[in-house]
Amino acid sequence: MAGDAVYGPRIVFFTGGTALKSLSHALTGRTHNSAHLVTPFDSGGSTAVLRRYIRMPAVGDLRNRLLALADPAVATPPLVALCDLRLADAGEYDTLMQRLYALASERDPAWRGIDPLVADVLRLHLRWFLEFAPPGFDPHGACPGNLLLAGGYLRHGGGLGPVLHLFTRLLRVRGAVVPIVDDDLHLAAELADGTVLLGQHRITGKGVPGITAPVRRLFLTRTRPDGDGQGGDGGPNGPAGQARRAGHDGLIGRNGAGGEERHGADDGSSAPPAEARVPVSGVAVRHIAEADLICFPMGSFYTSVLANLLPEGVGRAVAAAPCPKVYVPNSGTDPEQLGLSVADCAAALLTMLRRDAGAQVPAARLLNTVVVDTRNGVYPGGIDHEGLRAQGVDVLDAPVVRALPGGGAQSAAVAGRHDADAVADLLMGLARPRG
Repeated sequence: MAGDAVYGPRIVFFTGGTALKSLSHALTGRTHNSAHLVTPFDSGGSTAVLRRYIRMPAVGDLRNRLLALADPAVATPPLVALCDLRLADAGEYDTLMQRLYALASERDPAWRGIDPLVADVLRLHLRWFLEFAPPGFDPHGACPGNLLLAGGYLRHGGGLGPVLHLFTRLLRVRGAVVPIVDDDLHLAAELADGTVLLGQHRITGKGVPGITAPVRRLFLTRTRPDGDGQGGDGGPNGPAGQARRAGHDGLIGRNGAGGEERHGADDGSSAPPAEARVPVSGVAVRHIAEADLICFPMGSFYTSVLANLLPEGVGRAVAAAPCPKVYVPNSGTDPEQLGLSVADCAAALLTMLRRDAGAQVPAARLLNTVVVDTRNGVYPGGIDHEGLRAQGVDVLDAPVVRALPGGGAQSAAVAGRHDADAVADLLMGLARPRG
């Protein structure tokens, strides 16, 4: 099996977040050639702390996917624990900084059980971060695993390519993990009621209420949700640090339609964030062109899946790829979907892809198959088979969702999750045979 996996199919995922963690583990036993195109737009949690100080893409989801695909002989529980560690949200600044400096020493007990060579490289990256980070970096809530990637980013003068390449080799990652763009960008969404939300965390509801109306338009912007347009001035006593402690992570105003308009301009301006049109990463385009199958997988629909389709060139690359394209919708509640049917989600995928590929591109070149499980899956907005057929998309009903004990109908709140092995086997079978 391991030998076969080395030559397994090239399955490309448009993804982000942690929804594919189990599937990633399952895939490593079947193919070492999956490519995970990841959204680097996160703006919540420990990632927000880091991005307040360094104008860089978000690295938390990249880190998670690298570890999910890594050789378990390298990514041992102590290494995973170290990379997932979070510093306290409260506490003295000096105490937290001392903890980071202690981690940069081989004497720290956190390094026990980690391969010495791997530990040396990781400590070097942490030292680079401590050397090159902006003065006054606020360590509250920081994730040392993210700081390792940020250290390589800073050491190489910006750009995630070199550090991701190194970590892929170091962790013996069984696949490729690639940001869809290597740029400092954020997500914004205009809702049907006129509300404009700035920041991925506000759209997905991470630590905040989330969306209250369907998404009308999703776009990228260079406007920052924290209201800090410069970077490097967000120390514990600086504007960003003061705003965070006061709870003002971006301002709330009113737009012309009477809805809320939340954005990062703390200079009193009520102008909405400007859309940024940026090209997709060349590395991502190469993976799409070489794919044996392209998958739009389960996960937060707008912030993890559709967000990956925003950069210019993605739709054209998908349309040009001569392989099957498959959508695996969520089972259970996704706060971002607000009751959208599976057919509605497929329509949103096609609309986003055609925005770049061209309005007349047939569905057969963009999305061939939607995989549902009518026995165990729960789709709060319904499936709408007729709506899918009207769009020219085939429906494949397959046992890909775990049945909960007791049987019977399942509610959206407690719906079974996808069976990682079943999904992996299904995608392997749908992939274009390799010549």
